[in-house]
Amino acid sequence: MNYQHALILYRTVTPLHVGCGQAVGVVDLPVIRERATGYPYIPGSGIRGSLRDIFESRAEMEANEDKKKDFNQLTLSLFGPEPGSSDEKDKYAGCVAIHDARLLFYPVRADQGVFVWITCPLALQRFNRDNNAFQLGFADCKTKGLEKIADDKFLGPETFTGSLHLEEFRFSSTADAAIGVQNLAEFAEKIGGTELASRAVLVSNRSFYHFVNYATMLMQHNTLTSAKTVKDGALFSIESLPPETILYGIIGATRERRDPKNGMAATAALTSVKTFLLENKPDAKNAYLHLGGKESTGLGLTQLTWATNGLTK
Repeated sequence: MNYQHALILYRTVTPLHVGCGQAVGVVDLPVIRERATGYPYIPGSGIRGSLRDIFESRAEMEANEDKKKDFNQLTLSLFGPEPGSSDEKDKYAGCVAIHDARLLFYPVRADQGVFVWITCPLALQRFNRDNNAFQLGFADCKTKGLEKIADDKFLGPETFTGSLHLEEFRFSSTADAAIGVQNLAEFAEKIGGTELASRAVLVSNRSFYHFVNYATMLMQHNTLTSAKTVKDGALFSIESLPPETILYGIIGATRERRDPKNGMAATAALTSVKTFLLENKPDAKNAYLHLGGKESTGLGLTQLTWATNGLTK
């Protein structure tokens, strides 16, 4: 491959609504989902737009004219020219590729520990595939033998004793699954530290599908008239991913296309994205950005974690 890649983790801080337009179902504004799996995801185009906005906004706020010019040139090199430009010099593409963010751990209410993060064999297998394909440096979460987990069973930390109620459903712990628990805990700790490892629970693919489709957040919105009554036809519902949802995505970078001979190499381009997002703080790994719609009402605040060498801690 001509690209250098990095793993990015997205953790929702406030509800996240990445919509797919109006629907004919019960929910007026549902979240966008993968066609085959039904899992919610964040399109790479939306992430790319939010990242570009961060770069452009920081350039606008820069008081030093030389630095402002450098920031603007960096934005053009990484993300490409402004849409609609007719200048012959603007016929090039950006050197950064932003992949879709895929669901990895989903928060669900529980009768032990307030809530847990659930995942499933399919979600872990897809992460393993991407991890190996893009050489991200993580140790695979071994799922062999776990695909047959029953729909009413769970695999998780020993602190969850006996049965575990997720929403209104009762799950019982799988027997003789010590190795699977250890593998899941080790993987979760590398992804989200001890906090995630202590709450990570594996359920069947079917159970996971149910929760990510029917345990999302639904918020009712309306418009009031001057008399403080609901305007006719203005009541609608919005579906959102709940806070604490964890997704993963990949950022790739290739040699700068704006100036192929003298421009940045792939590694330098990827480093530039990281350095800019983390505000040039050597030990920083987290940044915050708004994704999706309804930003003005507080939705979409998301923590971005840049993973290096298979670790995010």
